[in-house]
Amino acid sequence: MVLYVDELAALNALVDYCLLAVTAQLGGLPLRRGRLALAALLGGVYAAGMLLFAGAAWMPVRLAVCVGLVGVAFGRRGLARRSVLFAAVSFGFAGVVLLASEASGRTLYSAGVYRISVPLRTLALAAAAGWAVSGILFRGSAKHGLLQRDTCTITLSFCGRETKITALCDTGNELTDPATGLPVLILEPAAAERLLPPELSWLVRELACDNAAALLPRIPGGLRLRFRLVPYRALGRDSGLLLAFRPDEVRGGPPLLAAVSPNRVSNGRYDALIGLIREEQRK
Repeated sequence: MVLYVDELAALNALVDYCLLAVTAQLGGLPLRRGRLALAALLGGVYAAGMLLFAGAAWMPVRLAVCVGLVGVAFGRRGLARRSVLFAAVSFGFAGVVLLASEASGRTLYSAGVYRISVPLRTLALAAAAGWAVSGILFRGSAKHGLLQRDTCTITLSFCGRETKITALCDTGNELTDPATGLPVLILEPAAAERLLPPELSWLVRELACDNAAALLPRIPGGLRLRFRLVPYRALGRDSGLLLAFRPDEVRGGPPLLAAVSPNRVSNGRYDALIGLIREEQRK
């Protein structure tokens, strides 16, 4: 079988694009198609390099390229875990191709390079079909993906008290304060009780889904000015109000409001929910 470097690079770029897209779907990562295409193009070039230069197939180089492709496609945040997921998806796909090789008696994959000798038009149609199937199979998984549950550690200070919390970075949480545009962190009741001063301990105990507006006037005068009501909508609830306050200091996250949840938001693995934090917000 005659292999042409340009066809081999194009084939592997298409495969890498599909694998990166599936990784994004499973990991709940944003699909930035331009970055995925660039990473896939680099993967295709590397595959061609493996064919031309024996040293390019050295395992440490292959691992470094794998991490590099993930970094190009998805950024540096969560790079290790995202690389592991991409590797798992790639190994799984390679295993399927190897089984197909055994069944067909043709070499479809060898030394980390896909070598299917078919017209590029057929490859493009197959890639489009694979993308459509993955969209059906993994629909909605980008919101609740395996790696979507990234967490960050944030330290909050309020009225002389300080607590460190573990917040789940939830892609579905787009709650912001309509007055200031600040993102809203939703605190577990236990985490809120650690942060609020003792004279507000009753607030956490009495807070319910429908009484935030009634509790606000009962907050002592000086502290009442620190609180506000933030409207929200949630599954099964058209509208509601959260009781929120502005922390004195936030370390490890952007400026924000902290809202006290009347219910638990987790099973004890984290203390709060927050929308995804961009890299520039962390600084």
